[in-house]
Amino acid sequence: MDNSASFDAIVVGAGLGGLSVGAILAQKEGKKVLVLEREPGIGGRAHHFKGDLINAPQDYLGPLAASTGWLVRSEPDLQSIVDDRLLAGYSFELGMHDIVNGAHSRMCHILESLGVPVEIVPLKACGFWVDGELHELKRGSFPWMDRDTYTEMRTILAAMLRMSVDEVRKHYRESLADYVQARTQNPKVLEFFDILGAFTVGMNSARELSAGEFILITRMPMAAGLHFADGTLGQMGGESFMQIAHNLASIVTAAGGAVRTEQRVTGIRVVDGRATGVTIAGADGHTYDIASDLVVSNVPISLTIDRLLPSDVVPADFVKHVHGLRSSGAFTPIFGLRTSVVDIPGMLMAKVPIDDPALQDGIVLGYEAHSLFVDGKAPHGKEIIECWVGLDTFQLRELKDTGKVNLVADAVRDFLAAQHPGFADALEWALYPAFDFVVSVAPTPEQAWDAMLDPKCPGVDGLFFVGESVKNYGGFMDGVAYTALLTATAITGTDYLAILPPYQREL
Repeated sequence: MDNSASFDAIVVGAGLGGLSVGAILAQKEGKKVLVLEREPGIGGRAHHFKGDLINAPQDYLGPLAASTGWLVRSEPDLQSIVDDRLLAGYSFELGMHDIVNGAHSRMCHILESLGVPVEIVPLKACGFWVDGELHELKRGSFPWMDRDTYTEMRTILAAMLRMSVDEVRKHYRESLADYVQARTQNPKVLEFFDILGAFTVGMNSARELSAGEFILITRMPMAAGLHFADGTLGQMGGESFMQIAHNLASIVTAAGGAVRTEQRVTGIRVVDGRATGVTIAGADGHTYDIASDLVVSNVPISLTIDRLLPSDVVPADFVKHVHGLRSSGAFTPIFGLRTSVVDIPGMLMAKVPIDDPALQDGIVLGYEAHSLFVDGKAPHGKEIIECWVGLDTFQLRELKDTGKVNLVADAVRDFLAAQHPGFADALEWALYPAFDFVVSVAPTPEQAWDAMLDPKCPGVDGLFFVGESVKNYGGFMDGVAYTALLTATAITGTDYLAILPPYQREL
């Protein structure tokens, strides 16, 4: 590897945020970009597993750990799952992934602007569990709501859609639960917003979610002509979301840049308040410097500060603020079944009670049988179900330390077994992964937008951040795409947010 080559920009981390910025700088700005990734593959948390290629437990556990993930348990044990080739023919994600707003996603707009679009498979439905019964959402009515209840829910939504951006900002510091309760006491309306709001941004309760954040997220798909009944989400076949990473990387290399994996960056070099490049640890045990006066870190900002930057270059108040930010994680079980037990091809959501003080609100569970609408997710005639439970990072760690995370695992499995006849008999294998950090800055009432960070690093010229810590709304891949455009704009002065339709860049 030639470390003496000159690069106009260095991107640390080949997640979708870093690759997006790198691709924009390469194609739109004509820069020679070097993307460095410590792991063997690119894509960050958008890792896609093919069961036929999992030949040892580490083939699964390695990528899991690289994304702050850990395996709570498996059924049967992981070694037996591998030895018995139970995963053969299945394909699944690191954690449950969807692309928000489907083909209208911000990431899709970026890929289209770069000339490397991907094909999105839209979810075809959405279902809600209410009082032990599964209802498929319909346009114009929700089956479990009478006309007055449905009208009341629609009235609250309509008011959200009509708000100006300035009005929305007034509700950043208010929880979604408080916002809705000030407008209705109808239990079915409250439950609807609690489940939808919690799942929209991966939290476990509308009490933990900023009303302003929810309003901005909810009206994006509606402005695009999507509807709750359609799920407002999308999936991908083939290489799944890894295809996005490959397409972005191809833009970087086509412009004369490089994407290098298994490159451990040990430091970002700073001289007289300016970034001058990075230091990497070579496989031979030596360290090497690569020069560039533009560095973009796709490593979480707290880790960038603690591990990659000299201790005295960033203002102390900024460091304190970053370390005080609250993050959120997720628990994402995956089930392989020898026959299909789910018949709604979309997102299904439920509030699942748990009889323990640690989870007095229960959990909001979302799950999809991806094999119903994406080819190749499961062997013919079989089914794969991927699940999501959003949990605060500190809460998830406490559940791990006390062993009570197994209560959540039991609750998910028991719910599916009770509500989908045949589930228990059809279950061939189950993985129960959890992730400490899915969203670096959780959109709580205290943190939404204002507490998130600007792309430019204070105190260091030429150093920029990208990723969920940077100001965004929408979260997950859609939020990361927003930060990539915001970061590219901060670097170049060109308004790359203009790539998006107006309703996706209201701020």
